[in-house]
Amino acid sequence: MSVFWEAVLAIFAAIGLYTFLHVVYELCFARLLRMHGSAELTLYGDGNDAASEQLIRIALRMRKQYLPGLSITFVEIGCGGEDNIAKHLASKQDIMYLE
Repeated sequence: MSVFWEAVLAIFAAIGLYTFLHVVYELCFARLLRMHGSAELTLYGDGNDAASEQLIRIALRMRKQYLPGLSITFVEIGCGGEDNIAKHLASKQDIMYLE
């Protein structure tokens, strides 16, 4: 067998090993975390700031796609005025809001 074919075979073996290890990791760790809902995310920000709204929307997307059991907490570090975007989103999307 030539060196070229041995290298190609070694590459396929490495890809197969990586795929096997990735599947084992997915079965053992990622699914257990999703099933038990033991992940928590705490966000700190000013509720009137647009960046806080963007953080909350990204966190909601991550919860929907990857971790359905994720509990999200938003901690208000600003003044928390009347038109507070974060408080409004938190009440609609099952997010704990702390002032």
